Amino acid sequence: MNRVTYIDTTLRDLATYPWGSSIDANDLAVAAGALAQVGAQAIEVMDPRCARAALELRTESPWDRIRAVVRHASRTPVGIVVHGTMLWHDRPVGADVVRQFVLSAAEAGVGRLRALDPLNDAAAFEAIAAASREARIGFVPTLVAGPAPDIGDARWEREARALAGLAGAAALCVSDGGGHLSPGQLARLVEVAAGVTDIPIEVIVQAPGGLAPILAQSAIEAGARAVYCAAGALAMTAARPSAETLRVALSGTSNALSVDRDALHAAARIIGPMLTPDRLTLAAADLFGPAVALPPDLEAALVSRLGRLGMSRSLLAVADEVRLVATEIGAATLAYPLGDAIVTQAADHVIDGERWTDIEPILAATALGQLGPVRGPVSDEVLAVAQAASPVDTDPVHLAAIVHDAPRGVSEEDLVLWAQFPEAVQRLIGRRQSLRTEVADEEGAAIDRALLETLIQAVEGSAEAEISVELGGARVTVRRAVAAPLAGGTTAGRAGEAAVDDGLHHVTSPMVGTFYRAPSPDADPFVSEGQRVEVGQTLCLIEAMKLFNEITADVAGVVRKLCVENTQGVEFGDLLVLIDPA
Repeated sequence: MNRVTYIDTTLRDLATYPWGSSIDANDLAVAAGALAQVGAQAIEVMDPRCARAALELRTESPWDRIRAVVRHASRTPVGIVVHGTMLWHDRPVGADVVRQFVLSAAEAGVGRLRALDPLNDAAAFEAIAAASREARIGFVPTLVAGPAPDIGDARWEREARALAGLAGAAALCVSDGGGHLSPGQLARLVEVAAGVTDIPIEVIVQAPGGLAPILAQSAIEAGARAVYCAAGALAMTAARPSAETLRVALSGTSNALSVDRDALHAAARIIGPMLTPDRLTLAAADLFGPAVALPPDLEAALVSRLGRLGMSRSLLAVADEVRLVATEIGAATLAYPLGDAIVTQAADHVIDGERWTDIEPILAATALGQLGPVRGPVSDEVLAVAQAASPVDTDPVHLAAIVHDAPRGVSEEDLVLWAQFPEAVQRLIGRRQSLRTEVADEEGAAIDRALLETLIQAVEGSAEAEISVELGGARVTVRRAVAAPLAGGTTAGRAGEAAVDDGLHHVTSPMVGTFYRAPSPDADPFVSEGQRVEVGQTLCLIEAMKLFNEITADVAGVVRKLCVENTQGVEFGDLLVLIDPA
């Protein structure tokens, strides 16, 4: 019997953008404790979208969320995902930033780092591989499948050989995150990868219509030794194979998935209630809707955009155009950050009825070879529009520049985040400073950072002005900062009128984004002041990363005030609507 292992993606799928706005570090810790009993080879917890959700939607450090998981993951290695020299964002960073990033990850408890590049450029991983060896954490390069070239093309073998040959690679991951390949094609790609290396082959699949378990089984039969799975209902929302489904699918074959079935069921019961109803509804629609070869997160944003324009039936046309765009810019894959731009470009073509009248900036840089060698020919039409486009800054960011720009005293782990998310990290540092912390340490006891973060969250999530604890002779007090009064006598700060006990129900923003009162510029507003609303009725939209999120009423009543102007930017926790529940 051949024993197959699995890498758990549950936490990464749970906290991805934009759904991560409702998931805090404690949720991840509880889930990690349950998943650690299942027997996964590793638990992946963080990737670019999760990092963005933590920083931009919750103003939390990704490192703190990772530490919370590590503390509860027992002996199961905790992994993160980075995207070449861009790490967690969309601009290249220098080798010095890469090195410090990997060292910070190791210090936070990360034991495994998986890297991918939308152009499958092995050179993009050299600094990551070297830093991983220095930090003594596992390094796994990823071969990303895409719309082009055809699976029989010799480029796949060359790319697999180059990636597997990177010094220190512990395994080679084959990823089809967009459902581009049939079971037979995926099996062929796994065979190609296995034929050029002796290191284990791992497989990631995300596919529409329940195809993910079939693809995973096909990959295992072709020689994959590990598969990326999620637990319970979360597998459906992420279009991944469920660990339980795959376990059953392999029954009676020469392969078996090594998991503790009872622990897996227990973990699924814990994680299920963390999924929001709207996310489950969207996943069900995807499951029974048309099967399109797009990553689920990109498809969700596209469906939202087309729906607002009354063009929902154009989904298949846009999916076909995505393949053409990816091919014409040099056979790029849909991996982050190119995937978002490719889908946006394709949607523009279909919506406008014209092709290549302009170009997404990052696609122009890709077509011109500024982000690495292209994988195939770039069309003349694309080259012309790319050369005419405004130049994109693709110079890597280095530590010296970050140290100059960042406030004094910023930690090394915050510096590498600053290199990628400067505005979000500024807010993070401001949040820490706004909740002034007093530590009276009579015996020199060290204050655990995780404890401090927990106390900050407790103050923010309660009506208490401050919370104090005593630990090992040290007294720690976290106090809510009081803002200076405004001329009108109100208190400045998040949610404005929310500080007043007016008997009204406060609807606040669950994320950072742009506020819209209506579904389109020429449509009527969802609600008006003085209008009665019922539970579940749409009040407004918050646009984040081109995904339009409906904000609905959770109480019935009369809208007394719309607190935000149309198209105004909002932060996490900002007051949106006041409802009189009477």
